[in-house]
Amino acid sequence: MDKEYYKSLSTRAADGDAKSFSKLYEMLYREMYYTAFYSLKTEEDAIDAVIGAARDGFNSIGRLRTEEAFELFMMRTLCSRIKTCFKDYGSDRTLPDGCSNVKREFFKLDHLDRLCAVLYVAAHLDAYVISTYVGLTKGGVKKRLSNALKILEE
Repeated sequence: MDKEYYKSLSTRAADGDAKSFSKLYEMLYREMYYTAFYSLKTEEDAIDAVIGAARDGFNSIGRLRTEEAFELFMMRTLCSRIKTCFKDYGSDRTLPDGCSNVKREFFKLDHLDRLCAVLYVAAHLDAYVISTYVGLTKGGVKKRLSNALKILEE
């Protein structure tokens, strides 16, 4: 997408234009859904997290500092939603019947380890970007990734 067009959409979205926001959101929703799906227990929780993040993002997009930061802004909002779901789960690690083997392996991980691994493996993000999404230091993310990837390789 053309940078000027993207900047124009971001500016209009920050001014409350729903159509501009939806065009920007359209570029990210798949990545957001997959991040939520592989981080959370159920598809319903993933959909709720993405919808909630989109609603929260639209309601607070006026606080966007730069036009280029829309993706970071939305993924931070989603990660915040996912972390809220983690708190609701507590220490319960049971999965509903019919989950794929991939999801079962991911779910063996600690909540934040799983979120970092999903962002690294599925979204192809580096440790620095993940650290900005989840609110950890770059070193903390690298340690979580190392632990998670070691478990997943087994």
